[in-house]
Amino acid sequence: MLICFFLDTLGKGCAFVAVLLVVFQWTSEAAGPLERKAAAVGTSVLLSAPDNIKDINFIQWEYQNGTTWYFIVQYYVGSQKPTLYPPYENRVVFYSLNGSLLLENLQETDSRVYKASINLIESEARTTLLKVLRPVSQPQIWSSSSLAGSPIELFCNVPGGTVENIDWEKEGGPLPQERCYLLSENDSVLHIGKGGKSDCGSYSCNVSNEISWQESLLNLTIVDISPPLELALKMSAIAVVFALVSGMGFFVLCCQSEKKRIKGENWRWMIIFIQVLVCVSSILLFAATVLWMHEEGPSAAFIVLEILLVYVIIVTVLISATLVYQPAKLSGFKTKPWQRVILDSAAPGAVILVVLFASLLLQKISQLQDRGCSQTVDLTGYAVISAVISLFGLITLFIWYHRSQRDQRENKRHSKEEADQEVQQELREDMLQRP
Repeated sequence: MLICFFLDTLGKGCAFVAVLLVVFQWTSEAAGPLERKAAAVGTSVLLSAPDNIKDINFIQWEYQNGTTWYFIVQYYVGSQKPTLYPPYENRVVFYSLNGSLLLENLQETDSRVYKASINLIESEARTTLLKVLRPVSQPQIWSSSSLAGSPIELFCNVPGGTVENIDWEKEGGPLPQERCYLLSENDSVLHIGKGGKSDCGSYSCNVSNEISWQESLLNLTIVDISPPLELALKMSAIAVVFALVSGMGFFVLCCQSEKKRIKGENWRWMIIFIQVLVCVSSILLFAATVLWMHEEGPSAAFIVLEILLVYVIIVTVLISATLVYQPAKLSGFKTKPWQRVILDSAAPGAVILVVLFASLLLQKISQLQDRGCSQTVDLTGYAVISAVISLFGLITLFIWYHRSQRDQRENKRHSKEEADQEVQQELREDMLQRP
């Protein structure tokens, strides 16, 4: 009455509200207490009847499909057996002593509301909401990427079963609040903004429903650098070694004394080998720089470096090919002073250029390796192998040179001995011919 009086004071009638309250009260009473149960597909579940009514004469079980109720069992006390209705007549067991109902061989379509009423008293009827679920299977978890600085997504896929909840954990606990972790609408995808060292660790995907629970683990290792940058790192290391060995070869040739200066065929093949080393180191640095700019973006310094490396590659290839096939024509390319300067300074200048910029590239890529938690790239093996290969060629040429020098000395000594023997022989013949 107080509510109606208050509404009347506002200029509204309370008749409509009173009707709504009556309908709501009737609906609540008709529904009765609601019990919730969950069971697995293929199992059985026992549904209980009301136990607060005495003098039971009639028991009835129904199920709801949409807004309509359908009979399952009707039983009159004193009758020989209950009346069973399709589609449950072959899958239910009715216990007349307490009115409970056993549903067997459950299917997912059996997920619905069931109602047991005694003596047709709706206000005392017991309703049960049954959920028939498939047990969740072992989830599959994988990552879209593991590169530091890039967006990373962790996927949790459940091949089978009814999934109601998906929970993510890191190192056995909740996801850290200080990191920006985002979940998809159904929580099956974990988004990591930019992967870093703090994101390394063990992630678990926990899937569950009311009857089962499964978990899968993924050990996420954030990779410091991408495969192209790792390749650029290795190329830069080899380029530095080749450039240093070729620079050593130029130094040895320039520091020789006039008497021991390498000449002829030895000089030609020594220059060819050094030019080839410079060319290979320039090609490696060129490729490493292209990979760097592809991953990290172009820069003016590296673009100028690319142009200079192309120039060095062309000059060293030209000189090497000329010395191999037509060495006599090499002097024809140096008829003018500026031509001589260009050809003679290309390879030594390239050595300095390669060493400086390859070292710079090594430093830049090495700094990126602190972003993740993967094992750093070990360049020792590549440096040692490239040094052995290049030094082996250089040492082989020097050995060949010293052997050829020794052979020349031996030949000169033999020639001198033969000449002395001829002179002595001529003297003997002269003495014998004298009277």
